Amino acid sequence: MPRPPRHPLTAAVRRALARPLDRSAESYLRLLDRRLASLARVAAGDAGGTATGGAAGLTGAERTVARRFLSPREGRWQDGDENLVRGYLDRWERGADHGAAAPARALLECASALAAIGAPPGALWFFLWEMESILAGLAEADNEEGPC
Repeated sequence: MPRPPRHPLTAAVRRALARPLDRSAESYLRLLDRRLASLARVAAGDAGGTATGGAAGLTGAERTVARRFLSPREGRWQDGDENLVRGYLDRWERGADHGAAAPARALLECASALAAIGAPPGALWFFLWEMESILAGLAEADNEEGPC
């Protein structure tokens, strides 16, 4: 029996999936929970861990798990789903805070809101797709930051 999800979004995604869940879906749900927990630490100002490190699930193998899960769902959303998600995610881009905490907070706020309102599967898939892009962008930014 799978362990209960730590984040309400993971539970919402689980409910949106066809039964029975395959191994790929179960792997992704565990990854999603780890990523959301990592984002919560970053949003709270945890300087010891970044949203882009291994704890956020961005190793090559973990990105493969995410791509395997999201690929068949790509494009299974409509404009309303995109507008709902972008309404939350676009806020941090307009803010003054350009560190990792701002996008982490935006991702978490959107994830919590989607779970709370019972968002349709299309909105969930679009959010997860956008989260991949944002996390990848943060990872690239981290790789470019350094003492030199």
